[in-house]
Amino acid sequence: MRTAIYERIERSYQLKREEIPEKLKTFQLALEDLLGESAKVMEKIIAKSLYRRLKLSFTQHDGWTLVDYVNHAKEASDDA
Repeated sequence: MRTAIYERIERSYQLKREEIPEKLKTFQLALEDLLGESAKVMEKIIAKSLYRRLKLSFTQHDGWTLVDYVNHAKEASDDA
């Protein structure tokens, strides 16, 4: 399923997998467009994985998007 999502995003949004970190907002919007409300679940899964890799504690925040979580993780890892 992951591969199918990446392929669809690349075709529909001209966003290659390796470009996602630089174009995170576009990736988030593409997920929302493709997955609807399920995108929120996918964003949290991605955020949890990122936090785990950075050895940060994940806390869910209502209304936060993937971009918010990534920005918070950047700040937290800079402070460490």
